[in-house]
Amino acid sequence: MLKSICSLILIGILLPINAQTDNDPVYVNYNFFPKRDMTKQEETAVYSQLEANLILPGLNLGEKTKVYTNLNYKISQYDFDQNTEGVFPEKLNDIRLGFIVMHKFSDQWQAILAPRINARSDFKEKFGKRDLFPSVHLLGIRTSPANENLSYGLGVSYNNEGVKNLVIPLAILQYKTEDIRIYTIIPSFVYAMMTPSEKLEYGLSINLESGLYHINRFSMDDSPNYLSTQNITIAPTLGYQFAKDLWFNFKAGYVLPGKYRLLDADFDSLPGMEKNQFKGGFSIMGGVSLRVKDNLN
Repeated sequence: MLKSICSLILIGILLPINAQTDNDPVYVNYNFFPKRDMTKQEETAVYSQLEANLILPGLNLGEKTKVYTNLNYKISQYDFDQNTEGVFPEKLNDIRLGFIVMHKFSDQWQAILAPRINARSDFKEKFGKRDLFPSVHLLGIRTSPANENLSYGLGVSYNNEGVKNLVIPLAILQYKTEDIRIYTIIPSFVYAMMTPSEKLEYGLSINLESGLYHINRFSMDDSPNYLSTQNITIAPTLGYQFAKDLWFNFKAGYVLPGKYRLLDADFDSLPGMEKNQFKGGFSIMGGVSLRVKDNLN
């Protein structure tokens, strides 16, 4: 069962930015991005985010299929220096309900189907269908017959993460020994961790976070407005087990120039926002996670 949990969490963190490993079903993280300027607007903002994640125990559907439920909540805060017009949203909510369906064909082959719905909004207007952004991910994964520590596969994703109705290919790689762990789902994240002891790990992580949000309308024709955001962080990463099954996780690194664009009702960038970004800068993350034991029997 634990091997299945490890695999499902890989797909469960396709889009959340800060899951620490492939076996942290519960975590709380705080991210902080110090003051950054916009490239096309005379605005400066400090960005912070609090995220909580929970994957519930699975339910068996026959001998080879299991279903898990994933709950996730992120609240993002932008503290603008100017914002004199009150157009840029300052507080964004992202609430996710996801299901992970795993089917095992054999000891070497399995498939993961992960449908989910995100409610993303500043909640300044009445809640409705404009706040809902669906997605579904499908992966086929193979365990190497020559090395049981190595798994890899391909898949496809339909999502509304930063771009409306986006369909993209996925690639997954997982490699684990006593000294090193590598996890990646391209294009979402890469983790390469050294594990010198049972209580300590360190390495490098690359994470992509993006999202579409329904925001308070401000267009002159009173049509709906949306926001598209994106952040890519590259950071040295440290994990330390401070109590039984509990880990402290820390990152400090660089965030690349990140998209921040106001959109119209058709999800097209408004004039002057086509290439708007926050400039690159420093980022830091601290969090606590509950970690599943690495007993794969």
